[in-house]
Amino acid sequence: MHPSRQHTPFGPGLALLVALGFFSPPGSAQAEGLRYTVGLIAGAGQSPFEKDGTESGLIPDFLIEGDRLSFGTSGLTYKAIDSGVFTLSARLAPRWFVADPTEVAGLEQLERDIAIEAGLSARFAFGNVQAEIEMLQDVSDTHGGMAVTAALSTGFSVSDRFMIGARMGATWMDADLATYSYGVLPAEASGSLAAYRVRDSVIPSIGINASYAFADHVSLTGGVETSFLPDSVTNSPIVKRDTLTSVVVGLRYAF
Repeated sequence: MHPSRQHTPFGPGLALLVALGFFSPPGSAQAEGLRYTVGLIAGAGQSPFEKDGTESGLIPDFLIEGDRLSFGTSGLTYKAIDSGVFTLSARLAPRWFVADPTEVAGLEQLERDIAIEAGLSARFAFGNVQAEIEMLQDVSDTHGGMAVTAALSTGFSVSDRFMIGARMGATWMDADLATYSYGVLPAEASGSLAAYRVRDSVIPSIGINASYAFADHVSLTGGVETSFLPDSVTNSPIVKRDTLTSVVVGLRYAF
């Protein structure tokens, strides 16, 4: 088995841990005005470009949150409508790609940069269940594509300090984003690697997460997520897996 490599970001599980920020773990600061959370995320995830091995990384985690505006690891969010049951937000968010193909022999020319995307996010709350849909378009001219993600999530408290949640969803990528993520652009093709354009693709995913509050301001959060790649992606000459699993753990301090 290929040894684990150090790489940041470290796969789709980062999105899962960032999503945990929407749940207020026991002991989180809820005072009026700005709320701050800082922490550290560690994780490991499978690369779609190798049959064996994992990639791991360590990145800082932060969130500055007001009544309507928040900024953090997941980007900039402005809540245009927030009724408690329904929230509509404008988003400016980074897109990290699941793995670095340049670290794989024969794929050194496939450089993938962080993209900046803008769009809208809508969330509905039904008791302990939340439904969310987010539409994002590249505004950085990195991949030129767009994605729509829909998800259902729920959570419950095991105790005053321990919370468990689950999430299932799917992401639709247009051909531009899917190709940038999993294909080979014409400019990247070589004698041993043919260009491959990935069609519009839907990638389902499931995950579980948990948070535990050690004290009034300190919490441990983590999650496991698996994504299922469709044939339009796995038919790519550089993709070697049909599922991707990642694990993340984060330590947070809220004040």
